[in-house]
Amino acid sequence: MTEPMPRLLIVGAGDLAGQVLYQLARDLRPVAVTLGGRRDAEVRGKVNLARLAALQVGRQPVVDGRRVDLDDVDATAETIAALRPDVIFNAASLQSWWVIGTLPPAAFQRLYRANFGPWLPMHLTPALRLMTAVRRSGVRPVVVNAAYPDAVHPVLHTAGLAPDAGIGNVANNVPALRLIAAERLGVPVRDVGVRFVAHHYVSHHVSRTGDAEPDTFRLQVTVKGADRTADVDVGTLFLPLTSSHRRLGGMAGQLMTAASALSVLRPLLHGDAAQAHAPGVGGLPGGYPVRIGHGAVALDLPASVGLGDAVAVNEAGQRRDGIDRIRPDGTVEFTEESAGIMRESLGYDCRTMRLADCADHALELGARYQEYAARSGQDRTAAPTAVG
Repeated sequence: MTEPMPRLLIVGAGDLAGQVLYQLARDLRPVAVTLGGRRDAEVRGKVNLARLAALQVGRQPVVDGRRVDLDDVDATAETIAALRPDVIFNAASLQSWWVIGTLPPAAFQRLYRANFGPWLPMHLTPALRLMTAVRRSGVRPVVVNAAYPDAVHPVLHTAGLAPDAGIGNVANNVPALRLIAAERLGVPVRDVGVRFVAHHYVSHHVSRTGDAEPDTFRLQVTVKGADRTADVDVGTLFLPLTSSHRRLGGMAGQLMTAASALSVLRPLLHGDAAQAHAPGVGGLPGGYPVRIGHGAVALDLPASVGLGDAVAVNEAGQRRDGIDRIRPDGTVEFTEESAGIMRESLGYDCRTMRLADCADHALELGARYQEYAARSGQDRTAAPTAVG
């Protein structure tokens, strides 16, 4: 008897969603993929491109599109109930991370200093609506979220609505770190394993500075399972990320984020066992090494790193990203430094945000940003600065 094809619903039809769709459409192991988005023409165009590109290389994918508007939670719940996906991949955001990179350099740098935390409502709002729809649907898919999972998940966890895992961020530097370690140890990269515990802030900055504060990460290097961390000089391991192993960032760098997404999605869809890295696992802050198996994602910490220590280093990175703490009721306290930059630059004044108010904050933040962009002479046709 032929096994049923695994079903994936991708929510959001932007660049990252498209890249994941195109790669899955060409896979040898078929997946029934539905792309859901608000703009019918964009959804239809991406679905047709995926089909035709796959046919060009001899594949016949099962790919279709649906209108999914997260503003309509009940309709989204009905779509999920009808499709009964095994996995949902959320790539929806009210403002993509790369948008501020289209500002003129001086205007961009002013906002960049605030780090990513203050932009939380732009990513939290769609994720909250999606998870509410999942709960109402009566279906229990595995939900994987791409939109700032390091902070979105612990906030949603306070309401019992956290997705199962995130993608990207901590995962994006792991391939380069494996290569660097393999070169230093003189062994094949296939024998090298890396377990990296770090928040979005750290994963973003190590590739730009070549350094990270010791209280913000934990890292283990193994060769064929044996711990070789002491032999690779962890203090300088990040430096080649800024030189010999530097890769393209910005929109071009989305290829790495898509690959990180697939490292989680493929084993979940096919029931494979795999090791990977993912942020926001189980509603925890920041990023972790994980084991994937039997349709679930679990932590895979080094033996020397306890859960309390892993959470503490991620919370240290979270503060540097502009979020001071997340209260047990889901209220977010932003750092004065980051909130001050947003207040001075945009006129957006937010030190604390309740989960129930995130949509209102997103609406105000989006409007304030548009005013700032207009004053700054934003070139909407320009390629974004390499910020990711």
